[in-house]
Amino acid sequence: MFKKPLIKEIFWFSTLIAVLHYLALKLYFYWTISWFDILMHLLGGYLIGLIALYLLLNFLDKEIISNRRISLILVLSFVLIVGLGWELWELFVNLTDIIEDRLDTAIDIVMDSIGGYFAFLYGKKHLWKRD
Repeated sequence: MFKKPLIKEIFWFSTLIAVLHYLALKLYFYWTISWFDILMHLLGGYLIGLIALYLLLNFLDKEIISNRRISLILVLSFVLIVGLGWELWELFVNLTDIIEDRLDTAIDIVMDSIGGYFAFLYGKKHLWKRD
């Protein structure tokens, strides 16, 4: 039913995000390129989605994850929990304002979710054998 693990993909995608984040901090991309934060949330949602798929494949019963609808719900739930946790962290360390930045927060959560959905599509194409 399943073709391959996700360790290499997670490693390389984590490296890509780390390099982009490092460059963004050094070159002030988060403050000078308006869409860069959106891109990073999309990529971050994708990475968290890959991690969720890895956890599903390695720690859940294969019968449960063979149902793609349930797998999608679990992946998106995991991505949303991490994304909301990130937004709460930003709030508690005063990186964001709950009133002034509510649109930015909503966009961040949507982009996290889209990234998670793309990760699920990757899993659907590359991990599950065609029925």
